[in-house]
Amino acid sequence: MSANDFQQIMDAYFGLYKDKQSPFIFFDEIQNISGWEKFARRINDQGYRVFLTGSNSRLLSREIATELRGRTLVYEIFPFSFIEFLAAKRVTLNNNILYGSERHQIRQLFEEYLFTGGYPEIVFIKDKITKSRILQDYFNTVFYKDLVERYKIKNRELLRHWLNALIMNISSLVSFSKIENDFKSRGMKLSRATLSTFARYIEDTFFGFFVEIHSESIRKRQVNPKKFYLVDQGLHNFLTLSFAENKGRILENMVFLELKRRGFPVYYYKTKGGLEVDFLLMENGNNKLVQVCYDMAHINTYNREKKALLAGISELGLSTGLILTKDEKRLEKHGNYSLKIVPVWEWLLNLK
Repeated sequence: MSANDFQQIMDAYFGLYKDKQSPFIFFDEIQNISGWEKFARRINDQGYRVFLTGSNSRLLSREIATELRGRTLVYEIFPFSFIEFLAAKRVTLNNNILYGSERHQIRQLFEEYLFTGGYPEIVFIKDKITKSRILQDYFNTVFYKDLVERYKIKNRELLRHWLNALIMNISSLVSFSKIENDFKSRGMKLSRATLSTFARYIEDTFFGFFVEIHSESIRKRQVNPKKFYLVDQGLHNFLTLSFAENKGRILENMVFLELKRRGFPVYYYKTKGGLEVDFLLMENGNNKLVQVCYDMAHINTYNREKKALLAGISELGLSTGLILTKDEKRLEKHGNYSLKIVPVWEWLLNLK
C-alpha cells in the first residue's frame, strides 16, 4: 500500500454510505506507509475526526508532530493499570475502600494482578495454560513482526538471547559491556553497538524501557548501566516461571509502569556512597525519591533500602521519602527526615 491508496478508502466509504458524511476515521500502524502525514493533515483540515494508532514510537516522533503542524493530541496506552484491572473485575472504588469490607477483596485481586499483569485479553481469561499460550504468542509477535521484520534483523539468535536476558533481569541494572562479554564467551559474534541498536528497537516497539542514572552529565548517563523494565510484568511471570523468587523486582516493575502512566520522567539515583534508590522523579517541581521493598520483614534488606533512601534524601536536600512495600503502612521519623511507608496496592489506587 502507498499513500496514494488512502483516497480510495475515502471514495469507497462515501460510495457505500452516501448519507453519512462525517465518519470517524481510524488508521492502525499508519506509520508503516511512507507519506501518510500529508494525507492525515489534509483530511483533518477538511474537518474529519482522525485517530491514528500504532505500536511503534515513530508515531510519536518530533518529525511527525512537525508534519501535522501541532494538530495532534497524543496518548500512550499501556496494559491495564490496577484501577483499570479492578474495573474489569467489576469492583467499584469508593472513599471507604481502604477500611471497609472490600479491602480484603482488593488485596486478593492485587495478588492476581501482580502475577497475571494487565493485558486486557489475559485479565478476562481464567485458565493459566491459555494465558501462558497467549503471552507466548505476544512475545513471538513482538519478536518476528515488530522487531525482525520491521527492522530487517538478520542475527535472530542474538536478538532472542538479548530479549531473554532482559526478561530474566527486569528491574535490574543492565551493563551492555558485561552482556557483550557474556555473549562472546558463548561463541556469539556481536558488538556493544549492536546491543545498543537492539535496545533502541526494543524501546521503539514499547516492549520495554531502559532507565538511566540521574545525572546532569550526559556522558555519565550514557556510560553507567541502565535499569530495564518490561511493559507488563505478566510477560516475565508466564515466560520465565520465576515469579516466586523475583517478587521484589516484579513489584518494582509494576511501580515503574504506574509512574510512566502518571507521566513522570523517571531515573534511578546513586548516592555518593554507591547506594541505589529505585526511582527519582519530579513532582510539582520538586525531586521525589521512591524505594520499593517487597518484604520489610527481612531486616537486612529493609535496612539496606532505608539507608540508601536516607542518604539520597540528605544529598538532595529533601525532607521525606517514600517506601512502597507489599502490605506495611506507617510513618518513620529519622532525625529531621521522615519515611512514608505505604502498601503498593494502596498507592496504585491513587486515592486522595
